[in-house]
Amino acid sequence: MNTRFKSLISQYIKAKDNNKPHLMNGVFAEQATLKMLVQTDNISFPAEVEGLGNITHTLVSEFNNKYENIYTLCLIDTVQQQQRSLNCRWVVCMTEKASGSLRLGYGDYLWSFTDDTPTLINDLTITIENMTLLPPELQPQALSWFDKLPYPWALSSDLQTTVPDIELLITTLKPLYQTKDSPK
Repeated sequence: MNTRFKSLISQYIKAKDNNKPHLMNGVFAEQATLKMLVQTDNISFPAEVEGLGNITHTLVSEFNNKYENIYTLCLIDTVQQQQRSLNCRWVVCMTEKASGSLRLGYGDYLWSFTDDTPTLINDLTITIENMTLLPPELQPQALSWFDKLPYPWALSSDLQTTVPDIELLITTLKPLYQTKDSPK
């Protein structure tokens, strides 16, 4: 994997998960675009956002107004890289500030990078396949589990072999491990 691409993605995750909007200036190009393909009713985002400032507001500022204890992992064993693009699966665990509910979700990132020096992210498409609301009482175990995983890059097997023995967590994440070619 291209080390610059990996560094930019890691910096984005750090900015988003830790409410650090100032870090986005070194991640996205000024005229970047964000597309959101939301396939669940349990979370909402605008379908398209243009420009660094608007992307930062949507993915960092607004996001952190609603959620906390955010852990986003990119699954390194799912990375597919072309010349100026990179695709990977992601998984997130977080809590909702208003209700205290635990959220566990996953999907795909498709990153496109500029040809400029320094290389920045030009386009990002985020597909949210699943966002499950789980009871607040699962927070301690789920968040402690995510806190022990390699961050922000982990192997699918890291999740599978360490998931707490909680049926809701296991069932929610099961489709994440299945490739598009494997039987469901």
